[in-house]
Amino acid sequence: MKNLMTRRFGIAAFALMLAVPAVAQGPRRFSAGGASGGRGERVDYLAGYLNLTDSQKTQAEAIFDAAKTESAGVRGQLAGAREALQDAVKAGAADARIDTLAASVGTASGQLLAIGSKAASKFRALLTPEQIEKLDSRESRRRGPRGAE
Repeated sequence: MKNLMTRRFGIAAFALMLAVPAVAQGPRRFSAGGASGGRGERVDYLAGYLNLTDSQKTQAEAIFDAAKTESAGVRGQLAGAREALQDAVKAGAADARIDTLAASVGTASGQLLAIGSKAASKFRALLTPEQIEKLDSRESRRRGPRGAE
């Protein structure tokens, strides 16, 4: 039973390791048409799509700039954690070591997700009810019928 659980966790950790590059890019929720353009392009797209006022646009730029700055160090940690996990897998490291390294990857991924989610929340707080409705409508269309991107 324990061996089966360990193998399942190892498979899950490996799957996470493969998925982390997408997570490490941060939430793509506010990217223009799914493109992962820079902050300026993203804000310009949102400004046009949601008809943001100059004040909203300036505040959005500040929010996304702060998130980018905050996430820079975490992205470095994530890259190091992923590399360490890959090296451990290649070296046939003990399960406990892989567990620890996978947890580090998960923690850094979670931190990036939190930073992006906080920025999204702050951005939404700037919007009028009509802008929020338009943004939510766009997001539900992007996710499709099952809610997945």
